[in-house]
Amino acid sequence: MVDKKSKNYSPARARMKEVTGDLYQEARDAKAAGKPVGYSTSNFIKELFEVFDLNVIYPENHAAAVATHKGAIPFCEKAEGLGYSMDLCSYARINLGFIEREEDFGFGLDIPEPNFLCVGNNICTTVIKWYENLAWKLDIPFIMFDVPYNTDGYYKKSKITYMKKQVQGIVEKLEEISGKSFDYDKFQEVMEISAENGRLFQEALDLMGKTVPSPVSGFDAYNFMALMVIARGRKETTEVLRMYIEELKEKIISGESTFKGEEKYRILFDGLCCWPYLRSNSETLAENGINLVGTPYCGNYGVTFNDLYTLCEAYAKTNNATGIELGRDYRLGLIDDYHCDGVLCNVMRSCKPWVGIMFEMQRQLEQSRGLPYTTFDADQADPRVFSQAQFETRVQGLAEIMESRK
Repeated sequence: MVDKKSKNYSPARARMKEVTGDLYQEARDAKAAGKPVGYSTSNFIKELFEVFDLNVIYPENHAAAVATHKGAIPFCEKAEGLGYSMDLCSYARINLGFIEREEDFGFGLDIPEPNFLCVGNNICTTVIKWYENLAWKLDIPFIMFDVPYNTDGYYKKSKITYMKKQVQGIVEKLEEISGKSFDYDKFQEVMEISAENGRLFQEALDLMGKTVPSPVSGFDAYNFMALMVIARGRKETTEVLRMYIEELKEKIISGESTFKGEEKYRILFDGLCCWPYLRSNSETLAENGINLVGTPYCGNYGVTFNDLYTLCEAYAKTNNATGIELGRDYRLGLIDDYHCDGVLCNVMRSCKPWVGIMFEMQRQLEQSRGLPYTTFDADQADPRVFSQAQFETRVQGLAEIMESRK
């Protein structure tokens, strides 16, 4: 039972949970009514789904929710029993195991099988094979959005033209699936909503990060990021983000914070949360006076655009679609803007694209700013590779180093 009188109660968070639950229910209702339901990677051009009124589920988000509810292991083991390696992305293993389930999971997280798949390789190439296997197993359409890797610091016109031409083909396939014609005016309207939500989300991130002390624990950013993945082009997300920004501003004015204890140190958190241990991780940090005030991961969704060209540009600027120098400079900007004293990185066993650059990133960030950079071994969703004892030891060590440098 939620205590609405508690100082930590957040109407925005409550509304966010309602919107998320509604989206899953809409997908279940659509499937029951014989309408097509899709699966999509987190950074596909999701504005198109709103134009065609298509119900779409995002397995990465869903897998994180399953892991948060302590349900990852049976589905990971099911996928591993089918021959998938434990080194494969845990989001993929959870999803591949979930569609094989023989009974309901509960928690409002039972999702239907898809009728079509949409894949963007701007987050990793693992998703291509993951979704190809789903397409083969279920005999359903596979729609690909190929994003060129960016090492230049900017996107040449030829690359954006290549991406724009793909959008035309994607639209034609979604017209066939939905039975509807593309409405450019509606697309423009959805882009405006989506861009406004990107602006609002970035404003919320900056209120969390630039304010000293922060009005919240930075893990809040990951929670509200969920709506930017599954409902970026919806007005409900605008409503939630505006509510949240007002809550942040009120806390800043009153000097209150949901962070438990004194904020002695401020850190940048690199990588995804360890969802099965989110609460214990947060408590361990708080016990050491450490607040997570920023993360490069959430910045994927704080982007804006005003036409198809800038939309394609925005989808090409995700963390895993850009070179290490661009990633380093982005992190340095966050460290400076958010007044960080150190960096903590989740070395996610099954997310090779993210952690593959982390040790070189550590070297360059330490060299550039002289801040302590600490890692811990875990995963985004598989709880079997996390050690609470190691996490506590690493966090304590980080706190000691940050204290010695004050």
